[in-house]
Amino acid sequence: MIDNLLRFKKIVEAGSISKASRLLFVSQPALSQSIKLLEQQYGVEILERHYSGIKPTAYGDILYRTACEIERCFLNIDRQMLEEKKTAEPDTGENEINIGCSTIWNDFLLPDVMRSLDILDSYAINVTHGTSEGLLADLMEEQKYDFVLCRILEDKKYRSLESIPLFQNQEAIFIQKHHPIFSTEFVKEDLQDFKWIKLKSMPVLRRSDLTPAGLSYFPENFFTPKISYEVEDLMAAIQLIRNNYVILLPLALADLLEKYEIKPLPFPRALMNTYWLGIVHSRDREIPLHVRELMTRIRLFFAYQRK
Repeated sequence: MIDNLLRFKKIVEAGSISKASRLLFVSQPALSQSIKLLEQQYGVEILERHYSGIKPTAYGDILYRTACEIERCFLNIDRQMLEEKKTAEPDTGENEINIGCSTIWNDFLLPDVMRSLDILDSYAINVTHGTSEGLLADLMEEQKYDFVLCRILEDKKYRSLESIPLFQNQEAIFIQKHHPIFSTEFVKEDLQDFKWIKLKSMPVLRRSDLTPAGLSYFPENFFTPKISYEVEDLMAAIQLIRNNYVILLPLALADLLEKYEIKPLPFPRALMNTYWLGIVHSRDREIPLHVRELMTRIRLFFAYQRK
């Protein structure tokens, strides 16, 4: 029952059974069976298909909220067990942790996460900054990090790694706040000549990403932009936005981008692909107690952020 609920939670967050299968390393038929068992138990439908993917029904929303609470309870058990074990079996030697950290984590998320933790004084934490691909390559080849904070990549070559999704949100279209589009009547044709930017592995806006109402805001030829760029570094993307380019970013970064006078464009929010951030670590290495404790604390932080 609990396993089925937690699987259901991941399916809802991933937006599809196939994506949840890749993230959980569980076959699609097994996930479909979990959903079937939950629906049989309660006699209701808990998922429905939309143009943007699978969404929970009203009954599914109840199960999703319950699954989130269960996950937080499990994380609290992990935390209490680790604290008790640390008291009973003190760790010998220096508590050193080596973390690989991608740009968005390093510049925007890691400081807030670390400030929320009350265990940092006893740890020597070394953070290496790099791209998601480069950090994961180092983790697989040299195992030079205890864990990596980065985008969760779905390429088959990463299947030997264990991923823990922590933070995900829809993407939004951002533009400079003082751009004329905010001070004049909105004319959808004004957008068609903008150059589009995307973070690496993020899609540019597609017709299928929008609701029917959202589609009415765009000119017919808007979805065939002449120019599209890719940037890996978030600060480089911000600089391009300042030059009045259009860019897709995780909507959860909206508050952080306010200091750069950047905000989402003023039309109904598009339902787009999920952007996953999480902890990735080697499945075949033994994780020291103090490293597991820090990983658990980070997971708890994001579990309560979603509450």
